[in-house]
Amino acid sequence: MAHQRAGQHRDSQLDVQLPDYARELLERSTLIIVSNRGPVEFHQTNDGEITTKRGTGGVITAMSAAARFADAVWVACAMTATDRVIAEKMRQRREALLTIPDLPGFRLRFVVPDTEAYHGYYNRIANPLLWFLQHYLWDTPRAPDIDHETWQAWHEGYVAVNRLFAEEVVAAAAAAPREPIVLLQDYHLYLTPTFIRELRPDLLLHHFVHIPWPDQDYWRLLPLPMRRAICEGLLANDIVGFQTPRHARSFLNTVDANLPEAEVDYRRREVTYRGHTTRVRVYPISIDPELVRAVAESEDACRHREHLEAFRNEYTIIRVDRAEPSKNVVRGFLAYDRLLEKHPELIGRVNFLAFLVPTRMEVAEYINYLDEINAVVGRINAKYANAAEIEGIHWEPVHLFVGDDYPRALAAMKFYDVLLVNAIFDGMNLVAKEGALLNERNGVLILSEGAGAYQQLGQWALTVSPTDIEGTAEALWQGLTMPAAERAWRAEQLRRHVVEHDLRRWLVDQLHDIADLYAERTPHRLIAPS
Repeated sequence: MAHQRAGQHRDSQLDVQLPDYARELLERSTLIIVSNRGPVEFHQTNDGEITTKRGTGGVITAMSAAARFADAVWVACAMTATDRVIAEKMRQRREALLTIPDLPGFRLRFVVPDTEAYHGYYNRIANPLLWFLQHYLWDTPRAPDIDHETWQAWHEGYVAVNRLFAEEVVAAAAAAPREPIVLLQDYHLYLTPTFIRELRPDLLLHHFVHIPWPDQDYWRLLPLPMRRAICEGLLANDIVGFQTPRHARSFLNTVDANLPEAEVDYRRREVTYRGHTTRVRVYPISIDPELVRAVAESEDACRHREHLEAFRNEYTIIRVDRAEPSKNVVRGFLAYDRLLEKHPELIGRVNFLAFLVPTRMEVAEYINYLDEINAVVGRINAKYANAAEIEGIHWEPVHLFVGDDYPRALAAMKFYDVLLVNAIFDGMNLVAKEGALLNERNGVLILSEGAGAYQQLGQWALTVSPTDIEGTAEALWQGLTMPAAERAWRAEQLRRHVVEHDLRRWLVDQLHDIADLYAERTPHRLIAPS
């Protein structure tokens, strides 16, 4: 089978200097990383050649670094038609694992649900039901409606596909040449640990939840059997990780409210349920500063920077986001509109550049939200066209860049005066960290209290409530007019924190807790972390 890169991809080699205990743990282990979407997708060109599209994101970068020291298997769904063709050929040849040339050290194991089951699992339950719930996005008087089709999607989709994942994980563990450590990722797989425990109660299971965990009262939007199953699934793990202390505390509250037989120790952040103890921990995900800087200095990014010079102004505001409801893009534009109303002296002097990536276009709510974004941008640009003409200038207040172009987004981050991150709720939000690292103008970060990054960066940012349009407009004005000395101090503190709390630290903190757990179970085998 021939492979080639489909377009340019980021080099995912994180330069990790591991402590002795972490290196020894990895050298003794087979890492089984489990996620809905794998580190690579396969596509077929018109001439029949198979190409690989490498995934992006911190998990792939961090796990690629860990795989340099450990035997590593990635268990993920066959996402594309070509993925399924390859998976079928592997089945016919009785090959369980696929070597990936683009990811040295990794082998891929496919989960292949039928298309109807996957649709129910992903498009009805994981997205939008769980995603919307965990980001507080439901318009509760009207949605969600848990009807017979939702229950069918739960049983025949979400439950069924989670069981398939568990079977593949157990098979991978049985074939592992070293002691397996299972690292599950995110909200798609809440039930998988329960099914793994039924088959292999001895496996060490670690589950990281990348998105927020809402207050336990909000979980009542789901029927009790669903939310009990989710809590039980996560408590089948040895360690459950969250982005922030607030999310971890909300999880403990949710368990307390829905599993009265569970013993919740808030001080130690542990839950004992049916004789099994689960540790609840906090691991704020981050970026690899060297890698981000390398992409920002790449030839592609430099070309974009030259092109974007034409869109800069005396003052430049930017945002970089997926075009989806939790990012609160529309309210950000409404706040900008209000800023121009309150401060007409800014007309012609400030530009708002928005870099938006369409996502989940198979889900109606996301399609509608992108339409709303385009509509509000059109209204703002039309509203101020006459005002600009009166001033005798050609000026477009908002410039919208739609498409997945990471080098272009990083190029823009270098020259903002204000970076707006006003998400309703986010697990973390790495844009805030990338901007803080790259900006060369001592730009001001405006950060929503709902973003996970606020727990780390909020003290040096301007704080906004995600629904407060007037307050966000005021923060934009404050950011644009902030004294130079204060801008410089805030920017330096942000940059320093991002460098010190990087992606390596996210990985090592998890390995520390796994090694600690192993040391308690088998003290003669591993060096305990100090």
